[in-house]
Amino acid sequence: MGNTTGGALGAAADAAAAALATTRMPTTRNESFRFTDLSPLVGAPIVAHDKFDADAKQISVLAQVERLSLEESRGATAVLVNGRFDADLSDLSAVPAGVFVGPLSSAPDAARASVGAQSAARGGPFATLNTATAEDCLVVHVPRGRVVEVPVHVLCLSAVAEQGVAAVSPRVAVVVEDGGMAELVEEFAPLECGRAGVAGSYFVNSVAEVALGEGASLSHRYVETDGADATHVRATLVEQAEKSLYSLTEVRLGGRLSRHDLGIAQLGESTRTEMGHFVLVGKDQLHDLHSSLQLDHPEGQADQLHKCIVAHAEGRGVFDGNVQVNRLAQRTDAGQLSRNLLLVPKATVNVKPNLQIVADDVVCTHGCAVSDLDDDQVFYFLSRGIDEATARASLVYSFGMEVVGRIRQEALRERLEAATRESLDACASLS
Repeated sequence: MGNTTGGALGAAADAAAAALATTRMPTTRNESFRFTDLSPLVGAPIVAHDKFDADAKQISVLAQVERLSLEESRGATAVLVNGRFDADLSDLSAVPAGVFVGPLSSAPDAARASVGAQSAARGGPFATLNTATAEDCLVVHVPRGRVVEVPVHVLCLSAVAEQGVAAVSPRVAVVVEDGGMAELVEEFAPLECGRAGVAGSYFVNSVAEVALGEGASLSHRYVETDGADATHVRATLVEQAEKSLYSLTEVRLGGRLSRHDLGIAQLGESTRTEMGHFVLVGKDQLHDLHSSLQLDHPEGQADQLHKCIVAHAEGRGVFDGNVQVNRLAQRTDAGQLSRNLLLVPKATVNVKPNLQIVADDVVCTHGCAVSDLDDDQVFYFLSRGIDEATARASLVYSFGMEVVGRIRQEALRERLEAATRESLDACASLS
């Protein structure tokens, strides 16, 4: 699966590098990658990204970081440039005493011990590749009983290389101990500096491992607006102890190909999991979501809402969602809903919602809808003097905002709203 250059995760990196020797790149012959064609990566001139130019950083990246910073996260912003934590660009002055946000090399032992465990057990080939090649790992550690009021904003910026496809391996590990509470905002974007006018693509292979203690809570925002030629592969792995809450809001708009493998395990009773996903697919884009939630204990709760818009005939959306309610997970309340909007003929979405129930005392529902806009809704606008183009644009926009609106950070939400409008307008002009 290609050569590795050694990673920062010690023994875990060594084990992952050894595993790669017998690991093959997934193809469309693999069931879980049946609709995710990774062939553009096969044989591509993948290169490790070179060191970042310090002068360019001081001039243009500082301006970009300032522009993308969130008012709600002032003093709690960690910046990763090409997968590496950059202390000069980061501002962690508002992180409370006792709470750690920083590189793995300085992390508390309680957090370091868990890094790499979930990806080794159930991460898949790309998570293994990340473990072997990651040059750094950002650690967020919240001690027992601590409540972090300021959302931690992790800004991941990636640049193209002079030649070939630049590969970066950002990694985040979050440990919230018993009774702790935090909010994490991960934002992926292209680096806007340095080699202006240089065409090229980059490959982001990111991993996030989350471990929640008893009664802990994490609100997690994952936003991807990579460059038009980027490939973004992501693994999010979560373990929830008894009575914990994990809430994920995901918005993906950028890149030529993106795939998110989300794996969540409820490890105790009375545990809650909330997932909201919005993906917008334009020309030549593929956005894929594979999610897996496993419930093994009584009185668990789960809610998943997946919304996808395919706005161009040469775009494809993929959703494979699996919720598994095992025999001991009695009195579970779980719901899964996938809604997909195809705006043009030949637009494609492949949807496979899957709710497996072995327990017999549960309240579980799931549903799936694939359609164009509702004619009655369009007629409602027309009957009030609004032209059809405006009516359709308003309905399409509001479809995605149900998920985007869950993001509390105003500047980030406005950026996503503007990017959604821009992408929809671009697709409409090409139709």
